[in-house]
Amino acid sequence: MRWLQISITSPSEYVEPLTHLFNLHGEGSASVEHPGGYNPDEGETPNPNEWITIKGWLPFDETTDSRKTSIDVGIRLIRHFVDLPEIEEQEVSDEEWRNQKFEPIRIGKNLVVLPKSTDFNRKNSDVVITLEPGLAFGTGHHPTTRMCLEEIEKIIKPNDRVLDVGCGSGILSIAALALGAQHAIGIDIENDAVNASMRNVKDAGFLSQSTILSGSFPHDEVTGGDFDVVVANIAANVLMTLAETLVATVAENGIIITSGVLKTRINDVVSAFEVAGGEVRSTRQIEDWTTTLIARAR
Repeated sequence: MRWLQISITSPSEYVEPLTHLFNLHGEGSASVEHPGGYNPDEGETPNPNEWITIKGWLPFDETTDSRKTSIDVGIRLIRHFVDLPEIEEQEVSDEEWRNQKFEPIRIGKNLVVLPKSTDFNRKNSDVVITLEPGLAFGTGHHPTTRMCLEEIEKIIKPNDRVLDVGCGSGILSIAALALGAQHAIGIDIENDAVNASMRNVKDAGFLSQSTILSGSFPHDEVTGGDFDVVVANIAANVLMTLAETLVATVAENGIIITSGVLKTRINDVVSAFEVAGGEVRSTRQIEDWTTTLIARAR
């Protein structure tokens, strides 16, 4: 059988929606390829300003044209936000399609996001998070996901209780548990995200330490005031609406990690949390995206 390989390059913050688009309308899982020129064994990481290549595969059959059309529509929508190049196409063999490769992503000091079924030479210090490629957003390519993971690696202590609001793929909950947290509760309004999180925490071996909830936040099954770490990688407007509830949910000595906020909205978000009784500990930025650590005001 022959396949149509499609590929496009993109800034890192658009890798996840493009991967989702290719997985939704393609066959199998899309691959994500970083440019070379860095040595992870020396602590080097990919240049966040380098564009990344996303590849997908379509079967040559009666569905090919409709699949291409659906992908083109999605890319045209994304082009409202970024000037993407044209899709490149190449015919490949069945063997080439089966042997597609997925690259691990190194984040922070020891975290490694590893696509499922990928060969990987693991170091003793690596904390590996294995995910099925393409399941819900949150694979570690987007700056907000990356910054959340880096902060979680610094903050998590043994036996911490974690709340993950807008859990997506479950990557942040899995990272926290892999780093020693006792239990993580994830919640999301999207059924695809809830199902992806449940599969991923099970595959990671943390099903008994996880609770994945479907619905909006606040939620009846989430009690307030006792979470050591609360992470919310969601839109600025939603964070502002939930600020009071999030502050009430975190323990007295706990930390809220907020992300998903563009630098143009960070002052609005900070003001909302300060009014709600929060106190900003730090804010950092990659490209136009910010991540902020907030505690209860003393």
